[in-house]
Amino acid sequence: MPRTQSLLHIICAIALCGALGGCKDSEDSTLQANELDKKTYAGLEDVFLDTGVIETKGKYMLLVFGANGCTYCENLKSDIKAQPNLREKLGEHFSAYYINTSYSKLHTFRIGEGATLQEHSIPTRKLAEIYRIGPTPTLVFATKDGRTILTYPSYLPPKQFNALLDFIAQGSWQKANGDDRQIATMLQQHLQAL
Repeated sequence: MPRTQSLLHIICAIALCGALGGCKDSEDSTLQANELDKKTYAGLEDVFLDTGVIETKGKYMLLVFGANGCTYCENLKSDIKAQPNLREKLGEHFSAYYINTSYSKLHTFRIGEGATLQEHSIPTRKLAEIYRIGPTPTLVFATKDGRTILTYPSYLPPKQFNALLDFIAQGSWQKANGDDRQIATMLQQHLQAL
């Protein structure tokens, strides 16, 4: 009986909050999620764009999927903060976004250009599912029209991360003619040559 009363109290409280307008509405929740999300990449606002609208803006796109408590995500952000060349390269060649999978947020995802522009509203969880995100950080690189080039599920030290950015920005990946395995092989060879 006490369990039934407890459930009844919860249902009444939810109904009362809705009727009186005393509970936060979804707009407040969205604002709160946006602020939490932005705190995730504090100090890197010049590198990572607001994930409310994700688009290429005529550059290669980089989606960095991270999570709270992820040591390697923090290492990656620290490396970017400490390496001016990484910050510069990211800003010059990439529309970069840090997507924290620990928070639920609605993203407007724009791909294509002009007449082929498509816009989708996608929650964080669904976005992570689309890109099959497992471990964090996971780096997803896309073309200027939004097609995925490469997904790299791991942390890379600054020297290797810089080489990966060059591999994408300089178009080295294009020699594989869209063959995912060939892109991965070429990248591996590129990183081993360091």
